[in-house]
Amino acid sequence: MSFNILSLDGGGIRGIVAAKMLSIIEKQIDKPLNEYFQLITGTSTGSILAAAIASGRSSEEIVDLYKQQSSIIFPYRKRFSLKRLPLLFKHGVSAPKYSQKGLIQVLKGVFGDTPLFNIASPLLLIISFDTIERSPIFFKSWRQDKGYGNVPLWEVCVCSASAPTYFPAHKLNRRIGGTAQDGYSDAIILDDGAASVDNIYNNMQISIIDGTGISQTRTIKKYIGSTRTCTIYPAWEKVPDKTSIYLIKSQYSAIDGGVAANNPSSCAVAEALRLGYSIQDIRVLSIGTGERTRIIPFEQAQHWGLIQWAQPLIGILFDGSSEIYEYITKQIAHQRILRLQFKLDRELTGKRLSDDIDDVSPENISNLLEAAQVYMQQPNIQTSLHKFFSN
Repeated sequence: MSFNILSLDGGGIRGIVAAKMLSIIEKQIDKPLNEYFQLITGTSTGSILAAAIASGRSSEEIVDLYKQQSSIIFPYRKRFSLKRLPLLFKHGVSAPKYSQKGLIQVLKGVFGDTPLFNIASPLLLIISFDTIERSPIFFKSWRQDKGYGNVPLWEVCVCSASAPTYFPAHKLNRRIGGTAQDGYSDAIILDDGAASVDNIYNNMQISIIDGTGISQTRTIKKYIGSTRTCTIYPAWEKVPDKTSIYLIKSQYSAIDGGVAANNPSSCAVAEALRLGYSIQDIRVLSIGTGERTRIIPFEQAQHWGLIQWAQPLIGILFDGSSEIYEYITKQIAHQRILRLQFKLDRELTGKRLSDDIDDVSPENISNLLEAAQVYMQQPNIQTSLHKFFSN
């Protein structure tokens, strides 16, 4: 029996391209997407699409969401806007382009207080990135043992969509738990699930919640990542041992998952394999948000420094991530993957398609929708879709 994966790239407002493609697919197969796919994954704007589909929204509803509410998320185009003054006062001249206020408002309106773990079927996988431990955050609707807990869907999407330079990082509470490997009067050795970064838990509270030393809470004064040793204060009244279960209340500093996997298809395949599915049964529909065609000439790239590279570099990182993960997924899944993606040029419709993630002008939104419609009507695309969905 096939295990069907839907993978959705990041891309800001260009998520409307993927939403439009999905609305056409949904009509063709005459079945809700959350009933066809067993696992849905998304990064950044793809996380919003993924969470919306997994929670039962139709693709057409999501198209309307992008059309009607994107201007709340991206309320202006230029960095030199009077509306941006509160951000400059709060963060200084290097402030992100937008606050998270509009993004949070829209996502709360879509998902309400629905928790991640309420999504039982299909499985939902959303990618973010933690700047503290410098590692990806894999939000999994089926893993209730993870340190992020039963976080609301809207907050999961904020974590995944907080693109550097566009939005500030999002602070999310985190629980770090495990079994002590050893204990001393003024220290405790954590297990392999703890971070390997020095001083990352300094000044945090560690509690023994079960086993020897239960009900004790101490402050971590120093953490040595190589040995996972916490020096604590004051000293333990009863020294923990290998029966002791500990808990540290920490936090994530979450930014856009696109810095790790803007195309999360390979992550989804890895999870399917981990869940015990055979590679021969895994099939992937991977949908992009348009391939950038804007070039950076050598004459510019040769001389650019921090200021010039700051924002273009984000797009380059996201593009590179998408291409690499597409390559990996194809090498694993071979002919069992269908990638839907077109270039953001004038070839399809003769009209300009902006590759900016925040160009929410009515003209650009209309042009993106038209291009997605034309792309999906191409005979070769229709043939590929028929082959994918008839297997």
